Order: sequence, then structure tokens, then C-alpha cells
Amino acid sequence: MDELRERMIEVAKKIKWIPEFGLKLELDWLKNMEDWLISKKRYWGLCLPIWECECGHFEVIGSKKELKERAIEGWPELEGKSPHRPWVDKIKIKCPQCQKLISRISDVGNPWLDAGIVSFSTLKYFEDKDYWQQWFPADLVLESFPGQFKNWFYSLLAMAAALENARPFKTLLGHALVRDEKGREMHKSWGNAIEFNEAAEKVGADTLRWLYLRQNPTFNLGFGWGLAESIQKQFLLIFWNCYKFFVDYAQLKFKTKEELTSLENKQSENILDKWIISRFYRLLKKIEDRIDNYDHSTAMLAIEDFVVNDFSTWYIRRSRNRIGPSATDGKDELDCYATIYQLIAALTKVLAPCLPFLTEEIWQNLNAKDSIHVQDWPEMKEGSINTNLEEKMILVRQICSLGNAARKEAGIKTRQPLQKLKMQSEKLKTIDEGLAKA
Repeated sequence: MDELRERMIEVAKKIKWIPEFGLKLELDWLKNMEDWLISKKRYWGLCLPIWECECGHFEVIGSKKELKERAIEGWPELEGKSPHRPWVDKIKIKCPQCQKLISRISDVGNPWLDAGIVSFSTLKYFEDKDYWQQWFPADLVLESFPGQFKNWFYSLLAMAAALENARPFKTLLGHALVRDEKGREMHKSWGNAIEFNEAAEKVGADTLRWLYLRQNPTFNLGFGWGLAESIQKQFLLIFWNCYKFFVDYAQLKFKTKEELTSLENKQSENILDKWIISRFYRLLKKIEDRIDNYDHSTAMLAIEDFVVNDFSTWYIRRSRNRIGPSATDGKDELDCYATIYQLIAALTKVLAPCLPFLTEEIWQNLNAKDSIHVQDWPEMKEGSINTNLEEKMILVRQICSLGNAARKEAGIKTRQPLQKLKMQSEKLKTIDEGLAKA
């Protein structure tokens, strides 16, 4: 075991472990592991290729080819089938010691042998080595990590190290467990278990998807109705309301979906529109980077922040008078419609893998082209990120925040007009006239 132990340790170090402490846990197991029982007293499983004679001698068969060559009886029953029971038990070979016909032992392998050899057994390792090399090692293993460091991860490493001295997968993304809202394990006997169908029926499958996606996989997820409802209120409903704000006014302005889709390439000169577009493409860049690194929770939280704070709280509130009955500038109104349409369409494409039902509903109402799930991912547009504009808008929002705080302290209501507002800051000198008006 010591020789294989060192090989497995070196192989484990070549894998990207997420979270990073996964490597430490796996190495701790590899450094301290001992021999473990590989057989089970079960009918179905990985049949151990051991033929034993009553004289005490036993033979270990190394391949189906060898078994066919040594079979005295039973090979026709196995021909063309997988080497499982009952067919493999029909085969008898001759004992080289006493020349008697001997049978396979009845034991099957530990299930983790089956799980560990999957990198080879499912990829034609013995039949087509070129095909196997196209798919080995796997790009990703996604699995709940408690217990697997000494079971599946270990068995995968053992088989790959023994057969090829290579890593069986490039990246491992491990995640913690689902518990109840109080952090306890879910058990029917405790009355705190919630089945998926019940949860999906009550709060919707998209809510459950988003709840899991935004969760840091390092920590247990405390699932319950309160958490699901807060996710709906704090993000999903806000995103839907952004869409509804647009639709309520757009259906008065545009008569067909074709008229709406004509907005998808229109560029606005309004500084607020340029800012939100810049913010979206910065978000898109972050999402792509995080997802490429299997950091889905950071990507989802960034989407939440954009939709809630940038799109809804700031942009749409600043744009309420630009569209609808209160709009006075026809060109600016069209620019605003175009910007919101483009943002909702792009966000819907980004969110489609995460919220398939909600996004399909939105897409079908906005667009006449097929399903959202056959659309291309939004492309980064050159020059769409305006860092200088974003920095200036941060300052504007800080001024508004300080102004609201001063109003609250003075007991002045938000809607009450002020005669004047004075701010003193060196950064104010960087704000140009157009941005100040915005």
C-alpha cells in the first residue's frame, strides 16, 4: 500500500480542489489510510474475478480475454454480456494444482470499487484506448464532500493511480449538506423533512434552483419556507417587477413583438442609459470569470446586487418619468425603452440556465424568436464598459445617500423639495455638467 499511497498523494496534488481545504482532507486520509475490505455478501455488484479451489489454491483472472482462454465451461452464457451474475458464475476453469474444475467465489466487490473504476469501465479503456484518451481525465466531479474523501474520491484516485498514474479528474467541486432552518439534519421521524416535490409545488422549482446556486458550497444550506420566501421577495420578485414595469408601458407604446425586437440594437446617448449598460457588461465579465472557475455563488450574488441596487433601485427609479404618460421627450423615451429592453433580454439569457421557467415566460412575452434556451450567450461589446462614468456615478449615489441621511436627521421628508444643497469634496470637481444633471 505504501508504494500506491505515494503515487495517489502526487496524483491528488495535480487536481484543483474546490473548496481548497478538500485537498488537505484528502491528503490526510491518504497519509493515514489502511487496507479496507473490498468484498460484500451481495448478489449484484462488481463480481470479484477470483476462482477458488477446495485444495486451497485460487486464481485471479486479469481480463475477459484471459477468462475466455481458460474457460472450460460456461463461456457461451457470458459471450456478449457484461461480466456480472448470473452469467459469470456459469464459467468454470481448471485448477492448475489439482486439475479439478473450480468456480468463482460468490462475493462481489465493495460498491466503491465500481464507483472508482468508472473512469475506465465506461470509457472503453480495454476496447478502444484512443476513445478513452479523448475523455480522460474528466473535467469535473461534483459531489457532496462529507464522507467521500475516504470513499468515492479515494477510490477514483486509487484506480487512476494504479492503472495510469494519472489524475482521474481535473477539478473537484465539493459541496456541503442541506439541513433544516435550525441547522439540524432532516428526518421524517423528526418531522422536519421537506421533499422536493412538496417544496417545488409550494415555492416553485426556480426558487429552489436559485437558492442552491447562490449558496456558498462550503457551508450547509439551512432550507425552510422562510428562506425560500425571502429569496423570492429579495430578488425574484424584484427582477419580475423590473420586467413588469417595462411591459406595462411598452404594451401601450408598441403594438407587436417585432416592434419591440427592433430596439435590440438601438444605442442611447443618455448618460444614465450608458451607465447601466456599462454596469451590465462589467457584471457579465464577472459572471463569466466566476463561472469559468466554478464559483457560481459569487456570480449569482453579483447578479442579485446588479438587479436590486443598480437596475431596480437606481436606474428604473431615475427613469420613471422618461417613459409612459409622463414622458415629454420622444427620443429620450425611445432610448429608455431600448435600454430596458436590451437589459431584460440580456439578463434573461444569462439567467436562463438558472431560472428556466421564469426566463422562458419573460422571453416569450418579449420576443418572437424561438425559446430562450436556444439563444446565444450575450457577447461582450468593445468599449461598452466605461470605468470613468461608473466612478462618477458612485460619487453621485454617495451624495444622494448622504443627502437622505441629512434629511432624516433634520426630519425633512424625502419628497419635500429643498431650496439648495451644498456638498464639499475634492471629488466633486470631476463630475461634468451632463452627469450632474443626470
